[in-house]
Amino acid sequence: MKYKFSIQKVSQAKYFDVEIETAEHYVLNNFTDSDWTPQIVQSIIDGVDKSKNNDPEKSFVWGNEDVYMRSNKYGVFFIDLMAQRAGRKLDKQDLVLDHPEFIDFMKDFKKFVEQNS
Repeated sequence: MKYKFSIQKVSQAKYFDVEIETAEHYVLNNFTDSDWTPQIVQSIIDGVDKSKNNDPEKSFVWGNEDVYMRSNKYGVFFIDLMAQRAGRKLDKQDLVLDHPEFIDFMKDFKKFVEQNS
């Protein structure tokens, strides 16, 4: 998975922008937000790590207004809520990642947030 991070300023708000370069991972673009802190990113890393052996009924769940994420022993699943609001019907999740790949992505994102907070 290829990605890069940047800062976007809109009025007084500073957005942590996530730009995914691989089409199949596009839903992760929806992580762009102004509310990120290193602590919030770490809580997601911890939740995914702790859930990697859990059955689906004990999944770790996180989301914002644009993306829904669920993690359990089968992987980390993502649903693009923006696409659903635009009328797209959902047949299956938009993306499934294995735990190490997502955790590595989030560790990189956490470093970026720390450096730019």
